[in-house]
Amino acid sequence: MNQTTTVESRVLETMRACPRSRYDDMALATQYYCRYGHRKIAELPFGYVMFNYKRFGLPCFETIRRARQRVQSLFPELSRNTCEAENTELVLLIQIGG
Repeated sequence: MNQTTTVESRVLETMRACPRSRYDDMALATQYYCRYGHRKIAELPFGYVMFNYKRFGLPCFETIRRARQRVQSLFPELSRNTCEAENTELVLLIQIGG
């Protein structure tokens, strides 16, 4: 249970630092692994890290994804809908003739 709490708190920190990770699980996993993994983990191939996550003492992708869902249920401001709503406004100016 303590490990789950740690993963959730780290996911929360990552989501606050990287807004893209709020709606992109791959971005969240990458940010999480780079932040909390071995210091050279960013230099390794992503596939190698994904298959050897236990060796690095990291949670699996699915654990991170589930932690994101739990965090977003507790902090609605970090949900996917909030991020998309901020970026939905589109202003288009068309000049015809002259």
